[in-house]
Amino acid sequence: MFINMMMAFAAIGPIPTPGIEAQRLYACGDDQVREYRIENGRPVEIWRWSAAQAADLPASYRTTLLAHIDDCKPVDDTRGILVTASTGGVVLIDRATGRVTFRATAPMAHSADLLPGGLIAVALSINPEGDRLEVYDRTRSETPLVRLPLPSGHGAVWDATRARLFVLSHDLIQAFGIAGTRSAPVLAESARWTLPGRRDGHDLSRRPDGRYLVTTDDGVWTFDPEAGEPATGTFTPLPALNPKLRVKAVTMMGERLAWVQAEESWWAKGFTIARADGGDPVRMPVEELHLYKVRWIR
Repeated sequence: MFINMMMAFAAIGPIPTPGIEAQRLYACGDDQVREYRIENGRPVEIWRWSAAQAADLPASYRTTLLAHIDDCKPVDDTRGILVTASTGGVVLIDRATGRVTFRATAPMAHSADLLPGGLIAVALSINPEGDRLEVYDRTRSETPLVRLPLPSGHGAVWDATRARLFVLSHDLIQAFGIAGTRSAPVLAESARWTLPGRRDGHDLSRRPDGRYLVTTDDGVWTFDPEAGEPATGTFTPLPALNPKLRVKAVTMMGERLAWVQAEESWWAKGFTIARADGGDPVRMPVEELHLYKVRWIR
């Protein structure tokens, strides 16, 4: 079940870059996913999904497993939202209806993405039953097909161009090829790269140009898996956000950045939008939500 609403926030000043109007993003935290549209330099809430009100979920998901949502990724050409929660749940939501089409119990789930052939990859973080990468069939809830070690798993991004799954852990980015069958997939590591700075990888997202944004304990970096001679991969500080501590999420669309930087322990009271170079930053307050991540909707 979801709630459609329009809600204007207090004026916070205009965004000067043409074309930003009508752009949308998902913001998530607590048990909620919210969709915001930027109108007249303000975030306007146009859609909301709450786990507590999702009648098609078992009680354990509504009360516990989705209590602290930590990612909300647009998938299926924006028709779906892939949601993970550090409290132990993963769900795939149909945006048009709010219906849950897949669910799984996954301790400290921090990120997920869709893979070819109807599969879903999930990165699990620090937990006695976590610290791993799991793969599911999206038509078979609660049934992991693959489990691989992934210390402090925090990121999972399918790269269709490179036909690789990129995953983020405490110290590394790893790339995996996928073989086998839908019922018995096989993941084989093809490359790995050690994170820069103080490491402690936290967020991994794809840039429009095919490179990646990755956050660590002390900054945000552009990662290019094909740079270097030979192509050994490089990490380049992102000037707009490096150095910057405790960036929980960063997402880029066109020439616009959006990010969340922790303000109260692990969460924030709003997000920031700016040009890709960090210019013209505008603060976007979010009310009554322990905000954790934002994701542009392309």
